Amino acid sequence: EPKQQGDERMPIAGVYEEQLKYMPYAKSIAEVVELVVERAPANGMLVDLMSGTGHLLGEIGKRRQDLGLVGVDIDQRYVDFAREHHPGITFEQGDVLTWQPKFPVDVFTCTGSLHHVPYDEQEDAVRNMATMIRPEGFGIISDCYVDDYADDMGRKLAANRLGYEYLQETIRNGAPDEVVAELADILKNDVTGVEFKTSFARRFPVFKKFFRQVETFKMWPDYSVGFGDYVTVLGVGNEH
Repeated sequence: EPKQQGDERMPIAGVYEEQLKYMPYAKSIAEVVELVVERAPANGMLVDLMSGTGHLLGEIGKRRQDLGLVGVDIDQRYVDFAREHHPGITFEQGDVLTWQPKFPVDVFTCTGSLHHVPYDEQEDAVRNMATMIRPEGFGIISDCYVDDYADDMGRKLAANRLGYEYLQETIRNGAPDEVVAELADILKNDVTGVEFKTSFARRFPVFKKFFRQVETFKMWPDYSVGFGDYVTVLGVGNEH
């Protein structure tokens, strides 16, 4: 979900909520909700990192009222929006690189957000997440990835391909012009390096470095291409 402190490139919260209705990424959000509903322990504690508008926690809260839910975002505007729209959930300001819960949690989630963190800090963010869950707990990181690349030109071309396919799918889904315009801006930001999307081939070794269990689902498009939306379930404990 969108967030960066004081970053006017990010859509206002209400626009993001509208975007989600038409983007392929909606499938990933739905999958994360289902995974939490199925796997989170009774009366467990869940923290959503880079929680944005609070949309994900709102959906989880409808299905699992037993869970303690906390959202953490660096942008106070999103924290305020989320508090207003989800009054039964706790939201606080915090940096994904440094924020820690007072006690280890059962579940963490981070959805569609890690690509907002600069490339050289993404591993630190994943490391920080790995330290906040209980040994028997799990995390879910979902993100949008480009095809693998070897150099900056390759990265730009990969970002352009992803953005084009994403925009095309969103238009096909009947998105209004303001949503199409936001998606076009995302394509521009990805290509020019304002955002920091990487390939799953580059992200996977980072997951393996800090988690013993790595279980990945490809949500969009199919497995015939490398780019797209992936949902990854992560565990630090021993394999079952």
